[in-house]
Amino acid sequence: MLDYNTKFDRRESTEVLGEDEIRGLVSSHLGGSEIESISVLTGGFVNSNYRLLLRDQRSLVLRIAARPSDLKKELTVLKRVRDAVPVPAVVAEDFSGPCPFALLEFIEGRLLSESLHSLDGAHLTSVAFDAGICLQAIHSFNLGKAGFFDENFIFNPSMENLGGGYYEYICSSFASGRVRRRLGETLAASALEYVQASRDAYWSIPNATRLIHCDYNLKNILVRKAGTTWKVAGVLDWEFTMAGSPLVDIGNFLRFEDELPAGFGESFMEGYLSDSPDLPDNWREIARLLDLAAMVNFLDSEEETPKSFHTAILVIANTVNQGKAT
Repeated sequence: MLDYNTKFDRRESTEVLGEDEIRGLVSSHLGGSEIESISVLTGGFVNSNYRLLLRDQRSLVLRIAARPSDLKKELTVLKRVRDAVPVPAVVAEDFSGPCPFALLEFIEGRLLSESLHSLDGAHLTSVAFDAGICLQAIHSFNLGKAGFFDENFIFNPSMENLGGGYYEYICSSFASGRVRRRLGETLAASALEYVQASRDAYWSIPNATRLIHCDYNLKNILVRKAGTTWKVAGVLDWEFTMAGSPLVDIGNFLRFEDELPAGFGESFMEGYLSDSPDLPDNWREIARLLDLAAMVNFLDSEEETPKSFHTAILVIANTVNQGKAT
């Protein structure tokens, strides 16, 4: 069964703070309440997160920024989508000191990645369907441009052709440098040949300008029981968000589809398509082609991340093999 902890390494070292440091950091933002207890939250691969239980019974998440600019952007996006997507409310933020942070609402729930073993088939089908509906809500935001943006939704620069940009980035990475060395000559040559043969598919991708999460998968989705069924309670970790093709998120979610419970991926897509979004007939192929960019990004890391490297190599090899078999 799918376990993200065996597939990826943390990208940043954990920011370890003592209880006194945390109290001093956030006390002025608690509205006069005091901290009853502090615990470390696991699951993220970039930022450091602590759960703060307050004496007034509120529960907050202290999110320490590994990359302050990314956290600023994340908070802006959370405020933008809150009425349409289940996300934590932003309670406070402080970027003035040496340890930039945000205080977020703590959402009760379980990570979907940790629920695969415990939920029965009917509940898994239901929550997968809801995850598809939730992703469609994210993609309902049209930002007018494609590319990466900052906390003010300013694009620098915007992408004139997202598919073409992905194609050039992936090809150049397979042709030389760290990515080629880590893949090995044989797989790198085969992957480059496959991508070059798919050039028309990349360049035919509409230059979509939808808000995309870029890390939409089971480890960033909280679920909880609502009545007799299970629903998405929160979508977490928005630091990689950008504007582009919805198929980027679909490729991410379905990256390890063969390790998901039977029918899970199909239920997810049924939920996503229930509001009639426009997808090309070859959406699955395009999603896999776009997801190669994420794998290239893992392999181009300056740091040695053996689990992430191993996963990226396997995904690239599987994508090439599937593509050549069709």
